[in-house]
Amino acid sequence: MLFVGAAGHDDESLILDQLIQCGAVPGDSAAPPAWDPVVPAIYVLHSADAGRAGDHIWPGLHLAIATDGRCDADILVDPAAEQIGSLWERRLVPFEANLRTGSRAPRRQQALLAGPDATWPQQARRLTDRLLFSVAAMIIRVDHIGSTSVPGLPSKQLIDIQIVVADLPTAAHVAEAARRSGFVHVPGQWFGTDQHGVDHREEVVVDADPGRPVNINIRPVTAPIWRETLLFRDWLRSHDDERDAYAELKRGLAKRTDRDVDDYSTDKMPWISDALSRAGQWAARSNWSPGPPPGASTEQGL
Repeated sequence: MLFVGAAGHDDESLILDQLIQCGAVPGDSAAPPAWDPVVPAIYVLHSADAGRAGDHIWPGLHLAIATDGRCDADILVDPAAEQIGSLWERRLVPFEANLRTGSRAPRRQQALLAGPDATWPQQARRLTDRLLFSVAAMIIRVDHIGSTSVPGLPSKQLIDIQIVVADLPTAAHVAEAARRSGFVHVPGQWFGTDQHGVDHREEVVVDADPGRPVNINIRPVTAPIWRETLLFRDWLRSHDDERDAYAELKRGLAKRTDRDVDDYSTDKMPWISDALSRAGQWAARSNWSPGPPPGASTEQGL
């Protein structure tokens, strides 16, 4: 079951009507149906609660569609340009099917850098709002991490999010509960490697939406890697020369045709490990701390 809404005053009815003609089921976000992961339906929700220009979008929506950039929608469309039918076939139908079957969306196998893109933080806010809608009671913090969280840094078109929880059993619960938010748990044993080369168990959740690749690392608060990840992000934000050096490394690695996207991530680790030593010295001088996570909606899921 997928929940979709239109955000914006202009052409909202036209967007929703076209989606209904494609096969969507009309609903009302003021009283949406109880979400069921195995029901094969795409609901379009009519109501100001689904998001209006300048207002906060209801985080229970899996996808918010707008006709302009005045709100944090997931996608902008021109309903007069026959884009809705393509959106339905290429994104909404596979999104619903992936979510219902617990399948991850396909990914590129070669690293392709884009950006920097000033909208990446906005996209991350929508994703974290969706997560908090269903898992807020179980988590300590959620943060936008990775290259898309550093202004001026090129990145793959992939939003990275980190969730910190009390322990591994809680991480497993959060990974399953994130399905309500439109993400799927990747089975198996996953590890995050700290600056000293030590592996720490974690859970991983990824996108079911073929139009928005996402990696979500769920880490116990006792593992040092969550703190190192935030330190590395904040250090790059504060040091343009180091950010630019990292960008040059990333561009060089992405050009290698003999290495896939997993190799690209592995090949960055020596530079990151060395950089964390420099970042640690900066943290000591500046009294850096992770600080509170950015505020977001914590409405409970259905």
